[in-house]
Amino acid sequence: MTGIPARERIERTKAFYAMSNPEGPLLGFFTDTYYPLKRYRTESHLPSGPYGAGDLKVASFLDQYERLYREHEALGGELFWSAAAFWGVPWLEAMAGCPIVADQDTGSSRAQPRERPPAAEEIPEFDPQDPWAAKAREFLAALGRLSGGRFPLAATLMRGIADLMAALYGSPGFVFRLMDAPAESERVAEKLTRLWIGFADSQLEAIPAFHGGVGSFYYNLWMPGRGVWLQEDAAALISPELFERFVLPGLSAIVEHYDSSIIHLHPSGFIPVDSLVETGLTAIELHIDYGGPRAEELYPCYRRIQSRKPLIIWGDMTREDLELIARRLDLQGLALIPVVRSRGEAEWIWRRFKG
Repeated sequence: MTGIPARERIERTKAFYAMSNPEGPLLGFFTDTYYPLKRYRTESHLPSGPYGAGDLKVASFLDQYERLYREHEALGGELFWSAAAFWGVPWLEAMAGCPIVADQDTGSSRAQPRERPPAAEEIPEFDPQDPWAAKAREFLAALGRLSGGRFPLAATLMRGIADLMAALYGSPGFVFRLMDAPAESERVAEKLTRLWIGFADSQLEAIPAFHGGVGSFYYNLWMPGRGVWLQEDAAALISPELFERFVLPGLSAIVEHYDSSIIHLHPSGFIPVDSLVETGLTAIELHIDYGGPRAEELYPCYRRIQSRKPLIIWGDMTREDLELIARRLDLQGLALIPVVRSRGEAEWIWRRFKG
């Protein structure tokens, strides 16, 4: 499971996207904590409390990128570790004017609502000179030098339209706003979509091609051409009708703008699978969350996704989850990224799926 050449990994990934991987599922591993401030060991240089772009010292992060790359490669598998502008920052929320706060106790940063909820005309257009946008490009320049061609770079974590509305207007307050001010909410969604695309374009322009594609921040999947990841966690709070009207148009515009696109979903509340499989998304990722629904409960969603799209499963998988996946899903159109705690655990999973 170790030492698979880069070109072979690329070919297997392309076969996964075509849902015709003769090697079975595309298989890689995730280890260490998810929580980004702890994952990148930022406690010494990013104290808890409010911070701005100037408080992020890129040089302080680089040893941790190198450590995480080496730990990923030591586990083996078919994926490429990827580096992005530190994904523990709510970048788009910050550009939209939300104060940003680090919480070293939880290991995450969060965006706080603006002092006054903005009208649509107050949502900024993307500005490449914005301090946050410039800081992201500073990360990418340093990471390109660190990589030296060993691993791909990627656009960072960017939350989706519903997530950004929740940051700007509060949660669940944004849901009431969608219903009480629908025309204004549509204009807000359009402005946020343009901000999203502008920031993604700015990053991709700074990312060198890696075998004709890019990476994908912490999922470690190679993506062909100019690729991006999307997510819409706050969509779990809204109805299918609200999703179709206020979120799907922006999401579709983003998908159409890029060569490849993948969306991350959590298995809570409303899961908009039926809408998403009709879009041009390259693949759909559905978590198995610790303490959340298991693979057996999510199986109907998996099947609906695989009827139209390649499926990615990331998460804290039990042996029961893995057995159901191995027996009942289309393995040729599956990428599997289990969280593991040791190389021995990774090797067991590799043998189970690869023989």
